[in-house]
Amino acid sequence: MVDVPIEEGFETARLYLDSELHVVGFHHSDIDPYEAKQRAGKTPPSRYDSFGYVELLKGKLGGFGGLLVPHRVVVYQTLAQQETAFRRLAEEGIRNVVLVGKPFTTPPEGIVYRCTVEDMLAHLKNRIPVFHLGIIGIHLRRQEPERIARKFEAAGGRLRVMGQFLDDAKPMTAFLDGLAQAFETRNLGLDGLEWNVGLAIFALKDRTFYANLLRKNGLACEDRFRGLRSVDERIEESVRMNLEFAAGVWEKGQEIGLEIGFSIQPLIERSPDGAVHPAVSGALELAKELDCLWP
Repeated sequence: MVDVPIEEGFETARLYLDSELHVVGFHHSDIDPYEAKQRAGKTPPSRYDSFGYVELLKGKLGGFGGLLVPHRVVVYQTLAQQETAFRRLAEEGIRNVVLVGKPFTTPPEGIVYRCTVEDMLAHLKNRIPVFHLGIIGIHLRRQEPERIARKFEAAGGRLRVMGQFLDDAKPMTAFLDGLAQAFETRNLGLDGLEWNVGLAIFALKDRTFYANLLRKNGLACEDRFRGLRSVDERIEESVRMNLEFAAGVWEKGQEIGLEIGFSIQPLIERSPDGAVHPAVSGALELAKELDCLWP
């Protein structure tokens, strides 16, 4: 699974397809920067229409046979207000979707949250049962195993989780132990759950950007990159590090009976001059290495 940005999704997706890489699917995670920009005093004119975008991407990619997985922030409208959009998506033959919840616990002034992810999972399971439903998973968040278990139940026992990218594999493997325990406590099996682990390319010299995405003060893997002066060196280390992460997490998934997938995330797609950033090539290399390990 490859993360492609909503604003340059077609061009980036085409780079991956032209590489002859075995791409399971494309998803995109930068769907709704509205509230973050609003808090910074840079309110955009409107939110992205992620479903309209993925329909356009499907048309441009022609005969692509893999998955197209749009993310949708579901909290701003009621269930009834959103049902038409989901029905249209299903009619377009796009049957995979990731539901995204509240960007912030406390909404900005003038913003009202009208729906929860759990509500929408249950609604779609009952009203439009053709979707393979997904959610966002944040393994560092408190009580996340119990939260995932509740959403798994709401979805009817079949759920895809798109996880954050990793800067350290140990917290992720510890989280998976907690997840298995939470499911066992509720008498749930893990066989209907799929977890896609985020693997990112840390190409920038200043890695504050990546830490901010994780809402951390600094990366746990910072020591691995300190002293690496060139972009190529940082990309090579990112690939090497993520292969280590992937092996450890995949092994833990095998141990507890959980299907593990990987979401490749270059995070930086464009250089200041508009050219495709070398991080995309790094993401391609990482994806090819993973494909060799787990074809």
